[in-house]
Amino acid sequence: MKITIIGAGAMGTLFAGLLSKGGNDVYLLTRNKKTEKILKKNGIKISGITKTIIPSSKLKITTNPAEICCPDLVIILVKSYDTISTVPSIKKMAGKNTVVLTLQNGLGNYEILSEFLGKKRIIGGTTSESSTLVKSGDIVHTGKGETIIEEGGFSGQIADIFNRCGIKTVLSDKIESVIWSKLVLNCAINPVAAISGVRNGEIIKYKNLFEVAVEAGKEVVTVAKKMKIKILFPGVAQIIKNICLATSKNTNSMLADILSKRKTEIDSLNGAVVKIAEKLKVPVPVNKSLYRIVKKYDFRN
Repeated sequence: MKITIIGAGAMGTLFAGLLSKGGNDVYLLTRNKKTEKILKKNGIKISGITKTIIPSSKLKITTNPAEICCPDLVIILVKSYDTISTVPSIKKMAGKNTVVLTLQNGLGNYEILSEFLGKKRIIGGTTSESSTLVKSGDIVHTGKGETIIEEGGFSGQIADIFNRCGIKTVLSDKIESVIWSKLVLNCAINPVAAISGVRNGEIIKYKNLFEVAVEAGKEVVTVAKKMKIKILFPGVAQIIKNICLATSKNTNSMLADILSKRKTEIDSLNGAVVKIAEKLKVPVPVNKSLYRIVKKYDFRN
């Protein structure tokens, strides 16, 4: 399959490496000329759970979408605040049958892509794979998890290819519930770890941090219920504990962004929940507080 991945960060590099290793024709589109130069010289190195090296001759790296013609699949793995910036690039490369899959965190990505590219070609999804960027092209595969994509059309073929490449993937006809269920966890864990400067596993070691995370998660569940969206797990506290244990050594992406003085995705996570809650007149004081605190650290406000 001819696949374009937009975004050469930790997750984009991971998917590019795994899909290329699996024999697909992979293009990696980055907007950073320096990243392009490094990747063309060194290729991709994955360590951690997966150990592999993909030489640059096995994939195509470019900053110019005009060099990519009619991919079967485009996978969006940029930060949520950059989603809108991918639209012109996709329009330049897309063919009549090109499908676009978003595996990004947060709310609004599917809607933005649908508005500008047409709902019929967009597939929603989430992934629980995790990766840490050491430097351009050099990543650590820190966690394996399920990738869930919206059922229908081309999705079955995508799932088959992902599974053959070691990316455990299932289809769901309840993708809104899937996205909101992950949102609960992201809104609970990411900002608490980011503000306190700890890895995920340390959240459950400190009673005050764990309590804040649980309350934030419960507020998101309340908003989802108000919207008649079913959350796919029964107990917020237990699932947060399970995720923190499973990703105990992870420095989550929000903390990594703050440490690297980059903009965070807080607006599409807790910020998005706060906006919806205000419209629905649902109180979310913990999410509001977490949002305001992270925004103070947000570089590129």
